[in-house]
Amino acid sequence: MFKQLRDLFRRTEPEEESLKLSFDSLPTWLESREEEIGRELSGATASSREAIRSILDNIREAVAGMETAEGDGEVHPRLRDISRKALPGFTKSMAQILSREPTGDAEAFYATAAEILKGSLKALKGQGKYLSSVYPDEMKEVRAAVKDLGRAVNAMNEPLARAREGRRQVEEVRESHASLVRIREEYADADGQVREYGAALAETQSEIQKAEEELAVLNQRPDYARKQEIEERIRALDAAGREAGREMATLQTTTAHLLRKAGKVAEKAGDSAAAASIDRALDAYVDDEQDPVGPTEAAMPAVLAMIRQEELPLKNQDELRLFSDAETLPAAMKQALEKQRDVRMMRAAEQESLAALPVVVEEQRLATALPGLRREAEVKAAAKARAESQRETLQTSYAVETEKLRSRTAALADRDVEVEIPDLPSP
Repeated sequence: MFKQLRDLFRRTEPEEESLKLSFDSLPTWLESREEEIGRELSGATASSREAIRSILDNIREAVAGMETAEGDGEVHPRLRDISRKALPGFTKSMAQILSREPTGDAEAFYATAAEILKGSLKALKGQGKYLSSVYPDEMKEVRAAVKDLGRAVNAMNEPLARAREGRRQVEEVRESHASLVRIREEYADADGQVREYGAALAETQSEIQKAEEELAVLNQRPDYARKQEIEERIRALDAAGREAGREMATLQTTTAHLLRKAGKVAEKAGDSAAAASIDRALDAYVDDEQDPVGPTEAAMPAVLAMIRQEELPLKNQDELRLFSDAETLPAAMKQALEKQRDVRMMRAAEQESLAALPVVVEEQRLATALPGLRREAEVKAAAKARAESQRETLQTSYAVETEKLRSRTAALADRDVEVEIPDLPSP
């Protein structure tokens, strides 16, 4: 029964409404919260600062009084002499320390008061330690006042720590807010790049498709049959050129084999002129820039003489045919060379006709353009992929920083906070 009555008449604390903030209003709220922290700190330290001012006045008065104090006359003369010599240094040092007056906001006030406390303690441990025996009452008063100063200064520590923590939280929220602003800007840039590269890529891909389609239908043009005819003639000429080349190679192989043996015969016989003539012919066979017909004609008399004198036997029908007289071999070489030249001239003419056909000109243009377009498409696709990757990274960072901002704002406000943070635009 008593429990029911107690619950009935119990006062319920009103629930504190959650704080609602927009993203754009957050900087203004942070400024007001920072000002509030300063006001709270000022109020929480007001009594300590007043006490410190009063204590400092007491210390100054006590130190000033020591300058005229008589001291304890019953102390040993030597100790009294030491104390009286230390007194002026102590009072001068303390006067200098106490000449500063704590002012400004709580932080600045605390810093100055802490420095005064530190200096006073140092003076008491220094010259002050020699004064207690001769000036016991005066030093007791000074020590007590410095001790009071220490308590008053220490009393400021907790509100200062709270204020510092609050300001740190304010800066953290500011950092998160700035990060979100920066991420939104970078996201807009990355998203713009994705769209820009995407449009450029689509345009290039359209050009590639158009070129490929045009290339595919070239065989339907009226001059395409003419192109095929010329290409067929060029292939036939290439075959004829290869055949003429084989004929010339066979001639040179057979001739070179016999000339090398003839050169040895000439060297053995000491016929240097014949040997030199034969060497010039052999050199012409391995030099594509040299016409082999002239050197071959020049060497034939010496070679035929060796054959007639049976110094150079002929082993097969090809050798018998080519070295039966002085005209057959050079004539065969000349005919093969002329055939090669004729083939090259006719091929060049056909190639020129082919290159002049509109269908070939268009085919060459398209074939030349396509590789460049494909490389361009690859570059744009890679750039678009990089921009998309950056955009995804920024989306992740935005989500993380959003949670940080909300949790940091709640910690700073010390209650539930709803921060309306706009979403990033959809890709």
